[in-house]
Amino acid sequence: MSVSVFSVVPEGNVANEAAISPPTWPCCSLQGLSWAERQQRRSQAIAALDLSLPSSIPAWEEAVQMAARFLSVPIAVVTLADSQTEYVRAAYGLSSLGVGNPLSQQRQIPLTEGLGAYLLDSEKPLVVTDTLENPVLAQSNLVMTYGVRAYSGVPLMTSQGICIGTLAVMDMQPRSFTAQELGFLAMAARWGMSEYECHRATCLSAPQVPLASLVGQVRLNLISQLTQELRSPLTTVLGMTTMLSREIYGPLTPKQREYTDIVHRSSQTLMALVEELIDINPLEAERADLVPTTIDIEALGQQVLATLAPLADASAQTLNLSVEPGANHWILDQRVVKQILYHLVFSIMQVAGDNGNLRIHACRRGNTLALALWLSNPWLGEGLPQEVVTVLQTSPVPRQPPHSLLGLLLGQHLVQRHGGQLTVQGNGDSDCRLMVLLPGLDVTKARLELGHPTEVEATCQR
Repeated sequence: MSVSVFSVVPEGNVANEAAISPPTWPCCSLQGLSWAERQQRRSQAIAALDLSLPSSIPAWEEAVQMAARFLSVPIAVVTLADSQTEYVRAAYGLSSLGVGNPLSQQRQIPLTEGLGAYLLDSEKPLVVTDTLENPVLAQSNLVMTYGVRAYSGVPLMTSQGICIGTLAVMDMQPRSFTAQELGFLAMAARWGMSEYECHRATCLSAPQVPLASLVGQVRLNLISQLTQELRSPLTTVLGMTTMLSREIYGPLTPKQREYTDIVHRSSQTLMALVEELIDINPLEAERADLVPTTIDIEALGQQVLATLAPLADASAQTLNLSVEPGANHWILDQRVVKQILYHLVFSIMQVAGDNGNLRIHACRRGNTLALALWLSNPWLGEGLPQEVVTVLQTSPVPRQPPHSLLGLLLGQHLVQRHGGQLTVQGNGDSDCRLMVLLPGLDVTKARLELGHPTEVEATCQR
């Protein structure tokens, strides 16, 4: 097939480009290149992304389902293309073309027989309201054999701006597509592609050798995995629910509004948790020097508990913080202390079971901040879960400690970095307390850092 054939545009059936092109559409980096050069770049990009061999890509499957349902069309596909063939890599509704149809079974179509070739040539959105009104398109196999009458598609672009395929919807009846509907297709294509690239980057960044230390293992599990795998899709979900709730794509029924609001609020909660994990990155806590800062331990503790509150609610758990009068203000490394509180509380919550009350009490022991953590259960009394006691009282640390308690061991490590101690006080299964002792840092250094003396300075000297 020559390049000129790919340049055919169905007159009268393609929506005005200025009206339908989403303003945030990815810029193509291949404009000005010949068809052969663009196809070479496309093949290189497909190979670099490990997309050469057929495999199921969940994000693309979800993207075609969203597109078909939102636009109320029977068929949606994601395709990749080489110089001669368009390969279906995700599909919704191909069975509507007939039982045992070749496209559904072979999952590919010659580039000369479909409509994706026109989109790939221009690398811009394509809308055809009625294929039979265009004599060129009417002769395509997709129209003659399968009866496709309406087609709307957008380029599938990599983060490098290379078009590797399409996301398209099709109907057996003529129909028009609004600018909002095409914008939704564009958003679904961007989401599906970014999801795949993010997942692949996460897999490539995972270490291929055993972890050098337990702290390295915790970093991988608690930071890299959560932030890399949650932040990107949550941003997408928040954006999509925001647009839906604003009824950009049409009015919502009361039940749709209810579901959209639930998803939006839940996504906001999860995003807050992800941002909190980023803020308490252990990599930052491993810096060489502690930074003395005047902190309000009650305010800092309440901030940590507020972040964990949605997780506690899911297990009917309650979190309570109490502070001894006069023991609020301290000279400590705020980031490290925040991480200590977060990881210790989170780990105990993991094994506490339902309906537990996790209590944290802060008090003063000379120039040392003492933090006591324990569980109070209306049926089981007070104490700590046996798993917590066992891990902290076992020496050396087990080679494979329970995954749910990795944060507990990280908290112990951070306490030691701050010059403190973490111990279990009490005997037996009841009345045990997790006790953290954190000495105040150098007051002179804190005063120099803050630029003025504080009343905390005198308090910490007692």
